[in-house]
Amino acid sequence: MRSCFKVVCYRNPKILEAARRAPHCMYCMGGREGEMVGCHSNEIRHGHGTGHKAHDLVAFLCGHCHDVIDGRPEGGPLLPRAERVLMFLEAVYNSVLWLLDSGEMKKVA
Repeated sequence: MRSCFKVVCYRNPKILEAARRAPHCMYCMGGREGEMVGCHSNEIRHGHGTGHKAHDLVAFLCGHCHDVIDGRPEGGPLLPRAERVLMFLEAVYNSVLWLLDSGEMKKVA
C-alpha cells in the first residue's frame, strides 16, 4: 500500500554554507576550513529517496569521509552499511555540537 502524502524535506541553504566554515571534518577531524561539505543521509527514514536528497540535517565532512559514507570507490574498501550509518550519525552529532559551540547556529536559524 502506498502512502497518500508526500514527504517534504527540510531545506536550509545556510546550513550547507556553514559546512565551508567548519574548522575540520566532523568525523576524522582532518582537513582545513573551507574544504568541508555538507553530507546528506542516504537513509529513506531520513527523507532520502530516488531523485531527491534527505533533509538538510547534514554532517560536515571532508571529501574522503563523504566518499566512504556514500559508498563511493574513491573512499577505499566498501564498509558495511551499518558502519556507514553510524559514521554519518556520529558526524551529524559533532556537526550540531560545533554549530552550537561556535555560535554558528544563530547564523543558520
